[in-house]
Amino acid sequence: MERLAALASNTGMPIHHMALLWCLSNKNVSTVILGASKQSQLVDNLSALESRDKLTGEVRSQIEEILQNKPAGPLRY
Repeated sequence: MERLAALASNTGMPIHHMALLWCLSNKNVSTVILGASKQSQLVDNLSALESRDKLTGEVRSQIEEILQNKPAGPLRY
């Protein structure tokens, strides 16, 4: 978690924005559900879209390296 927080900070966005943007850019994620219980949380979550350009391919690669949980490709028999 500390490495992800540092990456988000170095990228110039809150970690929850980076997480939401990663989900939106991940082809293995079909739906991103925002769990906001207050309007201010919803507004904050949606403001992550303003940082879309900060989630570059390099940043996505760094996230994948930190997480080490990238799904395997489809199996072909």
